[in-house]
Amino acid sequence: MPCWEVRTMSVEFQAKHRGLLEEAIESLGWNSYGTGNKIALPGRGIELDLDAQRAEVETGVGQDNLNRLKRAYSEKALDRVAKLKMWNKKSTGQNKGVLRRF
Repeated sequence: MPCWEVRTMSVEFQAKHRGLLEEAIESLGWNSYGTGNKIALPGRGIELDLDAQRAEVETGVGQDNLNRLKRAYSEKALDRVAKLKMWNKKSTGQNKGVLRRF
């Protein structure tokens, strides 16, 4: 493979709430740009299409970054649900937590 060739793959990425996705991107300290429902994450190897619920990912760096983004999005979604239902959210370890009703 020539050094200038970039291989990509397309994976399913379900992010229904754009606002939460943007919060997740900001929480990771990443920059993003895009028009409509397409978002590119420069330097991260990810391009998101929210209409098709797909992500174009560069092989090598993109998949790890996509996994980090998915975790951050899930965290923001849990924060929102906890706030709406008036639950208390507490982290108990890496990727673990407890939701309790007040």
